[in-house]
Amino acid sequence: MASIDIPQKVKRIWDKRKERSIERFNNNTREIKQSFLIICEGENTEPDYFNEFKLGSAKVESVGQGMNTISLVERAIFIKKDYARKGHVYNQYWVVFDKDDFSNNDFNNAIWVAQAAGFQVAYSNQSFELWYLLHYNLHQGEINRSLYADILTNYLGFAYTKEKEVSEKMCASLWSNRLTILI
Repeated sequence: MASIDIPQKVKRIWDKRKERSIERFNNNTREIKQSFLIICEGENTEPDYFNEFKLGSAKVESVGQGMNTISLVERAIFIKKDYARKGHVYNQYWVVFDKDDFSNNDFNNAIWVAQAAGFQVAYSNQSFELWYLLHYNLHQGEINRSLYADILTNYLGFAYTKEKEVSEKMCASLWSNRLTILI
């Protein structure tokens, strides 16, 4: 019988997982779920995307604001404080926005302010719809955001818009077909 040479890194990861599993079993305890509060620029598309994540290992709450860059970051800081005042504390706080056509100075300032307030930052260049496109195909090279809706419509089989109903339908389609899409 031939032996399989498992890389050391994989062995270490496997051993740590086994160790945690045994530790949980012996202590009769469960690992605490990570929690994420994600505050998004868009009101529908981004929150629907993140709220569709059904993870047993984490709690994800995503809130859309309809604001951009620095105004979104300022609102996110307010929301974080307001949630904390109400007793809602998360392990990780994220703010998500598009690069759009903002100056580099405004864009970089928004990132700096967010990080200084304890937020992680995720952004898309040029718009969030690129994240959806990448679920279907690895697009390399420049695609202007004016083409995203037409390309998504082609992939989805129905007209893509930023309306709530369409966004929810797209997310449901995306997650239900994720194995097919990624293959």
